[in-house]
Amino acid sequence: MPSRYALLIGSLPFTDEEDAMTHAIDRLGTHLLCLPDSEIGEKTDAYPNGKRSAWVMTAINICSEDTESWEVVREGVRDESGFPVDYAHVQKLRPKRPTSEMHKHLDFGYHTYFNASYPIFKRLREESGLTNLKFQVGIPTGLGITFSMMAPMDALCYAEAFSKRLAFEVNEIIKVAGDDVVIQIEIPGELAFAYKLPKLLVQVATHSIYSLVKKLHPSADIGIHICFGDLNNEALVQAETLEKMVHFSNSLVAHWPDSHRLAYIHYPLAEAAQPPSLNPAFYTPLAHIDLPAHVRFVAGFVHEKCSVEEHQQLLRIIEGFRGHSVDVACSCGLGRRPTDVAQSLMMMTRYVLEGSKETQREVSV
Repeated sequence: MPSRYALLIGSLPFTDEEDAMTHAIDRLGTHLLCLPDSEIGEKTDAYPNGKRSAWVMTAINICSEDTESWEVVREGVRDESGFPVDYAHVQKLRPKRPTSEMHKHLDFGYHTYFNASYPIFKRLREESGLTNLKFQVGIPTGLGITFSMMAPMDALCYAEAFSKRLAFEVNEIIKVAGDDVVIQIEIPGELAFAYKLPKLLVQVATHSIYSLVKKLHPSADIGIHICFGDLNNEALVQAETLEKMVHFSNSLVAHWPDSHRLAYIHYPLAEAAQPPSLNPAFYTPLAHIDLPAHVRFVAGFVHEKCSVEEHQQLLRIIEGFRGHSVDVACSCGLGRRPTDVAQSLMMMTRYVLEGSKETQREVSV
């Protein structure tokens, strides 16, 4: 069993889900902690890279098309890939239904995507002999969606309705896959709250996560993807220090429900286009992250602007502060990167894990 694993956060920029999973298995194989389906979806004129690659923007679009439930109060401005041009130009909606009714009129389609991809995953797993590999499904929280699309008070009020629907869809997935699936909860909105609010109010962010987790069937493991945001390779949060992220993580773990198994937490150590710091002092707060022994620490520092030697240096720094081996990842999904960059980053991840000269040559090609 490897001492370190690779985590693919979710999205990958390939032809379709089968193509992406095949590439991931070919490049990372036994190093994979679990395997996402790559979150591509149907490719259209509006979304040439796939509708699912837009993450919560896909959910916002689904809502905006339901004119009986939603009113568009500000049109978004999109680029050629279908994504908002920046965080200030995301479409904004106003709800027409009460909070108690809204969950009945939501359908994000996560269980539908799963039903299409899971049989492909099982076939590829069998063909590759990776018998212990689990399927990975990434979802936002309710607040993660409402925070992006609604006015602040509406976002807080309607987050529970969105979490209720998300939990329904995830539980439909768990009915089929049981403990063969890992549910990865992705929390850029909550991290943004944690950085903007005083430390004493961190429970505003963690409550959103607990609300969703407690609605999920406990048979599936849960992973947490802490995220700085990555819209068009631009971060939502610019972190001058990791101290608030550490405080947020410790608060989240301290009150994690005993009924649900937390498998890993992913910590972003780069900010979208901004590579990770090479200053060892920046990583000092990582020594103060408190994790139970069974929860894996995933370091999200692999970046296209760093050399092989810099990645080796960063791994030594991070593991030095943690006092143990850590798993390795990029800071976010790769679905919004060029395909060749994603391929290179997967190979770089493998090299960081293996440290072999042969893999280093493949990275350099």
